[in-house]
Amino acid sequence: MKPTEFVKVNGQFWGEHLKGVAGHLPVSHRTELPGPMLFPRMMVLTETPDWNILELVGLSREYRSLEVRRQKLASVEEYFGLGDGGTVVANLEGENWFKDATIATQAGRQALDERFPTAANMLGNEVVGPAEELLRFAPGNYTTFDRALLVHTAGDSLRAHWVFFALAIHRSEPADKYLDFLRSYTSSQPHLDPAGTISLPVDAETLKADAFESTYLAHGLQDSTVDEFLDKHESILLSALGATKLVRQPALGDTHPDFILERADGSHIVGRLELPVVDTVNGKKRRRVFRTPVQDSAAELARAAEYLANPEQRSQVKSKYDVDVTDPRQLVIVASQEPVPPTAGVEVVDYDTILRLHLAAGA
Repeated sequence: MKPTEFVKVNGQFWGEHLKGVAGHLPVSHRTELPGPMLFPRMMVLTETPDWNILELVGLSREYRSLEVRRQKLASVEEYFGLGDGGTVVANLEGENWFKDATIATQAGRQALDERFPTAANMLGNEVVGPAEELLRFAPGNYTTFDRALLVHTAGDSLRAHWVFFALAIHRSEPADKYLDFLRSYTSSQPHLDPAGTISLPVDAETLKADAFESTYLAHGLQDSTVDEFLDKHESILLSALGATKLVRQPALGDTHPDFILERADGSHIVGRLELPVVDTVNGKKRRRVFRTPVQDSAAELARAAEYLANPEQRSQVKSKYDVDVTDPRQLVIVASQEPVPPTAGVEVVDYDTILRLHLAAGA
């Protein structure tokens, strides 16, 4: 299937499918749903030499026509941030469906318990293995990730990505066969739980906060400063990461991470927003641009951790911000539509995953 055909089929199919769901279920069956229904906001279509990949991202309180983003990458492995180890958790041959599932390396699954306490409410069916590689794709297959949490580790790095809906198919598959597959898959799903949506038993008032006005990070953020972003999203970060206190933009010598989180267990997270927010430098505003995704943030967070390793400097931080930070975790929050591999020394979590962890806290 040519990339142009892939774009055309997905654009027409998902537009009709989600519009039909939005005009029917939230009204006529709202009392039968577990809670408010959420919809994606963007359709990311990725072309690689051998694979076509669809992913729906964003968590929106209402259906609106999907924004479309097209991109090219070198491989399906680059998109999903996979390694090239010898052992694999899920070897994908033929047709594969993962719905309400967690796919994780053994180290990644352990990290969920230790680092993301609310994840326990969203694990679903678990596919876990003592492997070096999370997924391995084979020609001729359809692999569907329907509300799946992917947790991949590589050494001391971690990448957590909650997938709203994604589908990878080999480019040798014809367009008509792909369309038949989409129709078959969506028609096989429960009427009150259609593909590409999620209903959660959460307070509807929670979803009326400003943070859910535009959660796919394509609108609104461009004009938000770091401080404004943290002001709006503080409660989400606290609940998603099991924290009780947020320190905004602490000065650690010449290093300025975006935040320090103090968790309920007394541990700390030093974090950086790799999002298109606005920095204020010498009184002038400029939007963040990342030439080497995640690596710039990882280097800055490493400097922050090194600064905090000095007892005298740590004492100064404690006096100024009332946090005693020892051996902090290093966290980078990325835009939901960005494919990012695990990066040495840091945890990489996209914004959709942060939101899903936050909603799991109230589930």
